[in-house]
Amino acid sequence: MNGTTELRALLDQTLTDPRPHCPLPGHGAGHVCLVRDGWDPALLEQVVLEVLPWTRQPVRRLVTAGVPTPAFGGPPTGAGDGEVLELRGWALNEHWLGYGLTAMADGPRGVVVVARRGAFPPGTGWPERLAIVTGWEGPRPSGADGAIDWAAAESALGTALPGGYKEIVDLFGAGGFDGYLDLLVPGVLGRDLVDWGVSTPEYAELYRPYPVYPAPGGVLIWGSSEQELTFHWLTGADDPDDWPVLVLKDFNDWQRFDCGTGEFILRMLTDRKQPFSFPTAARVAAHWFEPC
Repeated sequence: MNGTTELRALLDQTLTDPRPHCPLPGHGAGHVCLVRDGWDPALLEQVVLEVLPWTRQPVRRLVTAGVPTPAFGGPPTGAGDGEVLELRGWALNEHWLGYGLTAMADGPRGVVVVARRGAFPPGTGWPERLAIVTGWEGPRPSGADGAIDWAAAESALGTALPGGYKEIVDLFGAGGFDGYLDLLVPGVLGRDLVDWGVSTPEYAELYRPYPVYPAPGGVLIWGSSEQELTFHWLTGADDPDDWPVLVLKDFNDWQRFDCGTGEFILRMLTDRKQPFSFPTAARVAAHWFEPC
């Protein structure tokens, strides 16, 4: 099947159009559908992967029996010509890309859908938003063999830690986002938040002009990257949830972000205007979390 050119054109048009509008009957703004004869789901996935050849993020079920998943929302699926029956796909920054079947007057036909992502469901916290963006459905750390002993970690460091960071670790476990930002997690060999925090004062000169925790108002590291970046909190506020994020590049360039850990990571993944955006934020890409 040679649908790559047409699909690439659809992506180029839809991903740059702030107000995409679908021409199918019963469909409206916010997405575009590409319908073709002879497209079955297996062939659609093949051509999609030819256009966007990522391999790390698994395919997600977006619409089942005409009902979209809560995170997807997606295009209209009401009865009538053009109803989307089944849809599987990936998150693409502020868009979804899906492939599947749509009901037409002459029977089901293959469809590729590019839809703008709506707002997160009300009350969705930053850790859960990260799970939605990355498609994280892995096992949550639980039980004595997986849960973090936060009381012991905080006692060893001599400070409470931001609640948002702890929620992210409890949800995802140890690992990294997009192969770019690796979380430091208490008790993980080579990435132990406590070990890194305790040893950082030995290299205090590298962190000037900021002092290093446990000095008052000192920086405390929580993440690293192979891209010569390290990620820190600026301690000092009584409530750790009020600690801003500091990014250090090449040990001489600091940048401050007045937000929590979860909001910072999400923006790094999806905000193309961030000074330290992930490489994947600057192009069409799926996001993922890779456990250690």
